[in-house]
Amino acid sequence: MPAYKPTTEAPPKSFLARTFSMTLGQALRLLGLSTLTGFFVLAFDFAPTGTTFDLGGAVTAIFSRAFTAIGWAFDSFWKPAFAGAVVVLPIWALWRLVRAPFRK
Repeated sequence: MPAYKPTTEAPPKSFLARTFSMTLGQALRLLGLSTLTGFFVLAFDFAPTGTTFDLGGAVTAIFSRAFTAIGWAFDSFWKPAFAGAVVVLPIWALWRLVRAPFRK
C-alpha cells in the first residue's frame, strides 16, 4: 500500500494578485517601455487630435529631431517616463486583465 504524502500546495492567489503581481525585473521593463514610448510621443509632438499625416515629413522629423531629443531626454528623464506611462500602463493593465483567467 502506498504511503500517504501530504501536499504542500500554496493557496490560490486572489484575482488582483494574479492580474497585477510582477517581479522587480518586470517592473523595470515596464518603466523602460514607458520611458521609450514617452520619448517618442514627446519628441515628435504627437497630437491625437491632429487629422493630417505626412509620411515624408514624419521621416524627416525622425532624423532631424532624433539627436536633440536624445539630449533632451537625458536632461529631463521624468517627462518621457510619465508620458510613456500614460500610453503603456493602460495597455499593460488591459493585457493583464485579458490574461488573468489563464494565469495560475
